[in-house]
Amino acid sequence: MTLGKESLSNEQTSELENKERLRLAAKNIIDCFDFQPTKESLLVVTDTKVMELNQSFIESIQQELEQRTSQDPRAAGGYELYVIPASPKSATPLGETIGKKMLDRPVLIVTSMSRSHSSETGTAIRGNAVERSVIEQILSSPTFTQTVNKGWSGLSPQRLRELNGRLPDSSYKKMKLLAKSTRSRIISITKGHNPYDILTKGAVLENVEVLRERADKIQKLMRDVNRVHITTELGTDLWLKVRPEYMELEDGRLNKPGQLSNYPIGEWSCSPDWQGSDGILIVDGPCGGNINQDILDKGQPLRLTIQNGEVVRVEGSTEAKKLWVAYLDSGNNRHNDAYRLAEFGVGTNRRALEAKPREYWGSSEGEKKYGTVHIAVGSNGSFGREPGTPNFNSATVHCDMVIGLNSGGEVTVECERNDGSMFKFIEKGEPQEY
Repeated sequence: MTLGKESLSNEQTSELENKERLRLAAKNIIDCFDFQPTKESLLVVTDTKVMELNQSFIESIQQELEQRTSQDPRAAGGYELYVIPASPKSATPLGETIGKKMLDRPVLIVTSMSRSHSSETGTAIRGNAVERSVIEQILSSPTFTQTVNKGWSGLSPQRLRELNGRLPDSSYKKMKLLAKSTRSRIISITKGHNPYDILTKGAVLENVEVLRERADKIQKLMRDVNRVHITTELGTDLWLKVRPEYMELEDGRLNKPGQLSNYPIGEWSCSPDWQGSDGILIVDGPCGGNINQDILDKGQPLRLTIQNGEVVRVEGSTEAKKLWVAYLDSGNNRHNDAYRLAEFGVGTNRRALEAKPREYWGSSEGEKKYGTVHIAVGSNGSFGREPGTPNFNSATVHCDMVIGLNSGGEVTVECERNDGSMFKFIEKGEPQEY
């Protein structure tokens, strides 16, 4: 006789429900990619801590991919799974092997700490174009000249002399266009310490079409904005020099090259310039590095003084300050990049954090909450900032800081357009036009 659900113990029923929720979550995540197993291979990257604590979710992803790739002989080998060592900090490099495998394909990163801002992720999003200086160095090298002279290259000795060690602008543009067309599309999930809730409650329940409508409105509102002024009753008073062209959008669309999204979805963000970004930021919400809301609740908010895009002073709760500084220092460099601005973002998801205890209010979901703002310091390569350019941040941490979740911390954001006109974007936690 087959036992009905009412005949099962509460523990068994809960386990069955969790498995079904994770199965649906796995399906929804893979659906975001518009995955075509007969034409491409999906890469799954996870770490040892996820496999130890949350293996059931990885198994759900595998089962979903097995089902999709077993239906057509042409889809054989349609996915790969790699388990890498866990890291205590975000933006830790994924490694050369994984970096090479990430190029020109859909990639799902499921890690215990966020790796969406790792150097390999930035490279995969930008495309695998070799820097112009490197190309020109190769063209002018004795080794390449010898290769040409022996007929092992398509370039003739005469053409090489004409180039004089330089690549024509037209050729370089073609390479950049090719790289753009082969960029990866990536989803990153940070599991943290609430393995089921982040995938079965709260933000994941928001209607995707609604999120896309809000995201489209924000894009139109922000396309000609050059500065934002952020204030709260708690004391935040911060001007940021924003660059909407260095933008990330999380709306569930990952069907085109060069798209990156955390999961659950629900935010618009961009990378600020450092020069002209100054003021005071009061952080009363969760931060990266597993500094969840309950830790901030125990003491005073963090008070950060920012000058030209760099945090020059940290004040506030002893425990939160100690954890925050230790986390940033773990991925800092000689340029002090861990303390330099990386991101300005706004949440678009009304159901984020719904029915969850405050100890589960982490930055990865808190930053999605409708009407909130998040500011991040650390790595910013995934926004399109390229090495060697002003404002590129090469820290190996990325720390999001959420404001606007608590009474008195409601955010007001005023935006300045390129023509000097101003408009209210958010007023005391209430978005005005999205």
